[in-house]
Amino acid sequence: AFIAADLPNELIELLEKIVLHKSADFGKNRNLQNLLILTAIRADKSRVMDYINRLDNYDGPEIAKIALGDPYRLYEEAFLIYKKHDMNAEAMETLLTN
Repeated sequence: AFIAADLPNELIELLEKIVLHKSADFGKNRNLQNLLILTAIRADKSRVMDYINRLDNYDGPEIAKIALGDPYRLYEEAFLIYKKHDMNAEAMETLLTN
């Protein structure tokens, strides 16, 4: 609903409260972590690196592919995701081709 209403920053703020402030029930939720990172990729790229560093339970390979793609081209963020998930070949390929 937040995305459809063109309110991505409000969604980010809400998800930060739920995910980053370690809510016992929701802090480690994979879907919420994915949503937070993906919303930041689309709406506020300056927050993506912080989320990648702070979160552990997200779909790294899929998010890295999205970060690498058009129109985002977040190469450093994709590299860090691959590195954090021990996907060294993909991390090196990201460095060498972008």
